[in-house]
Amino acid sequence: MSILIVEDNPVNAKLLVLMLRGAGFQSEIAGNGKEALAMLPDIPEMQLIVTDYMMPEMDGLELIEKVRAIPQFNHIPILIASAHADLETVKRAKRVRCDGFLVKPIERQQLLNRVGELLQSKPRVLLDKWIMIGKLDVSPGEYDELIKMLSDQVRAALKVVALEQSDVHEPISESLQQLLPELCDSASMLGANRFVQLYSTYNGNGGVTKTHCRSLLQSLQQLETALMTHLSSEADASEGQAAA
Repeated sequence: MSILIVEDNPVNAKLLVLMLRGAGFQSEIAGNGKEALAMLPDIPEMQLIVTDYMMPEMDGLELIEKVRAIPQFNHIPILIASAHADLETVKRAKRVRCDGFLVKPIERQQLLNRVGELLQSKPRVLLDKWIMIGKLDVSPGEYDELIKMLSDQVRAALKVVALEQSDVHEPISESLQQLLPELCDSASMLGANRFVQLYSTYNGNGGVTKTHCRSLLQSLQQLETALMTHLSSEADASEGQAAA
């Protein structure tokens, strides 16, 4: 899980990395908005973007507009960090759905407080393994087995949801109506909160239709990536222990 820092000044970028690292966050750095957009697909489980305002190639506001136009990333909280904090700039930032404004020079505690607030307010793709082990009172091996079972359910749902994508406001098929609630129950138990929130919102507002399948598909693809990343890391860890 990472935070993307978009900053053309290498000193400012390094300072942000160090501030966040001290609180346990991993960070990636992009030198401008254009570079940041190119990096997005390669950053698994990105939690948040902190971007400068004035940058070459593409400024912070244009970056936010483009990120908000990409369905699989438009939920990500974004903070602007800039010395330009006049009223007009702040208004423009709000219009493009910026989640917060930090005035340079940034104080460490101010940054961490704002980051913490935003991450708590946004549903996670998959909650941390050890948090869930504590909640469920299961062993690490039992948790991994449950994650594998959820991964199988997600793969099965992906195939059906992909076939039912449509711009027509029609109800989804009976088979999908049966499959999604079961998947939602499993996802809820294992902390896949982003998919659960999206499905529950659609289901509670008149029911899921085929027009919802595109965003459900994207959410399921994100969840599948998170599940496979977890299972892959656990497999690598087991191999490392066996080799030792």
